[in-house]
Order: sequence, then structure tokens, then C-alpha cells
Amino acid sequence: MNEKSSLDRNLKHGTKNDKIQIQNLTIGYKTKSGTVFAVDNLSFSINDAEGIGIIGESGSGKSTIGYGIIRSLPANGFIESGRINYENLDLLSISKKEFDSNFRWKRIAMVFQGSMNSLDPVFTIKNQMIEILSTHRSDVPKEKHNQVIKNALTDVGLDPSLVLNKYPHELSGGMKQRVVIANALVTSPTLLIADEPTTALDVVIQSQILQLLRKLKTDNKMRIIIITHDMSLIPNLVDKLIIMYAGQAVEISDAKSALDKPLHPYTQALIQSIPKIISTEKSIKFIKGNPPNLATIGEGCRFRDRCPKVFDKCSQDPPEIYVGENMVRCWLYS
Repeated sequence: MNEKSSLDRNLKHGTKNDKIQIQNLTIGYKTKSGTVFAVDNLSFSINDAEGIGIIGESGSGKSTIGYGIIRSLPANGFIESGRINYENLDLLSISKKEFDSNFRWKRIAMVFQGSMNSLDPVFTIKNQMIEILSTHRSDVPKEKHNQVIKNALTDVGLDPSLVLNKYPHELSGGMKQRVVIANALVTSPTLLIADEPTTALDVVIQSQILQLLRKLKTDNKMRIIIITHDMSLIPNLVDKLIIMYAGQAVEISDAKSALDKPLHPYTQALIQSIPKIISTEKSIKFIKGNPPNLATIGEGCRFRDRCPKVFDKCSQDPPEIYVGENMVRCWLYS
């Protein structure tokens, strides 16, 4: 167990062989009460055919990470510092026009939370997918559009002959969600960011969507970031877990370690709160209290007011500490 500097962490969580590296990323929002930093000094890497799970409660900063990577922050959002390296090119150093022309929906695509409601109700699925291709893939000849669209729908488990000429209101929620994912795939991205992709879907459709994401990762060698508050959704889907709490990554571990032997008390509490089908427990465990207000946050461990293992040293900011290959931000391991 040893403490590491930010540079050491970059070497641990991202090497020169990694094609996508997020380094010391800090993202803030300007509000009436002042500047709030929703993501604080985050670093991780994404390899080919790798799944990254970003887990945390509402307001932990997990969705902001996705918006920051694809440069779709709201008007009051800004990237304070850091780098987003894509094959040795810092995406934050290029103009928005260049990013839109070469990366947005081409190499990096995002399925936004509740995005199945973003389908245009007055156009057929085919017309909407053709517009995406025409806008973002000018290199694909028009005569090939139909085949590319059919391939994308087939990849998400939909029959093109039953879907293409229908309007969104004629499809079920699960079918619409898969169409949205197909819209993201039609441009052949190398990184897919999925923000709460199973929200408002029944458990059967949830399973189908997760199987689809797993298939894209393994068969298409796609890099996938799945953002969710529900840890029960990600076993067997992701390779690495980033546990976010109040804007900080409190643990970055390989998925098996995080699920079997979680390090941070917050990660432990999240796993204990997952309901089990077979259990002798008569009550559901939950995390008491609420996350801190990021606008007024002070020094010290951000989880200390809710932590069952809190002690005196927790009043100081915990460093990043490595236990084997995994990072934890907790004084228990110093």
C-alpha cells in the first residue's frame, strides 16, 4: 500500500499504449451561489474492447464526465483543467468545429439519459437515421446508406423490415432505446458512452440492452463507458469500475475486486444495498444521510459524515492510495 502522486496515477491508470486517456480532469458549473466543481481531478484510461463502469448517486458527477468527454456541457459548464487524449491528441486543445467534424458522433458517440424520448415523432426511423449518416458520415456514399442503417439495426437486435418505416410512437420503450443505440452505432464510433441506458425499462428489456452492450464490447471491440447509479446492472459487462462520490473518484478498481473485495467504505455500502433474491436479511440496507453540498464543501473526506468507519484523520483530505493495482481515496489504507 502506498500513496501516489497525480503523475504516478496517470502512469498506473493510463500508459502510452492506451488509446484514450482522461488525465486530471476537473469540470465545474457556474451557479448563482458560486462555482461548483462536479468532477475533481479525475484520471483513467480506456483500452480497446474495454468496459468502464462509472457508479455513484445522483449529483456525484458521473454524467458530467460523459458530457465533458463529448464536449456537450451545458452553457454554465466548463472544463477547468485536464486532458482528454485520443490516440495522443488532446481533444480539449482543438476547436469545437474540428471536434464536431472529426470526433462527435464519428469516433465518440453518447446515448444520453432518457434519450429514447429524443426521437423525432414526425419522421420515420429510416429518415432519422439517414439524416444522422448524411450529417456525420459524408464519406459514406448515399447508395450505401440503406445497408449501413440495416446493419446498425441488426446489431441491436431489431428487424430492419419491421422498424425502418415506423414512427417512434409505434415502437415499444425497449425498441426505441435500441433504435437510439443504433443511431449512435450507425457512424461506427470507437467509444460509446451510455448514460443510464436502462432507465424506465422493465427488467427483461434491461437485460436485453445490457447483453447488447456486452456484445458490442466483445464482438465489435468497442470501448464502452456505462454510467449508472445501480451496481447490480454492471457485473459481467465492465472491466473497470470508477466509484464517484461528491465529484471525486473514491475508488478505481477492476470490476471483480470492486464487487468481491471493495476497498472504500462507500463502495462497500453500495454493494451491501443491492437487494438479494436469496438472503437471511429481513431489511434492506441503505446509506444513511445525504451527500455534501458541493457549493459549500470543505476539507476532509467527503464521505465522513455518512461513514461507519470514520475516525479523526478523516477531517483531512485523503490522498490517492494504491492497494495492489487499485486506487482508493481513504485514510484506512494509509
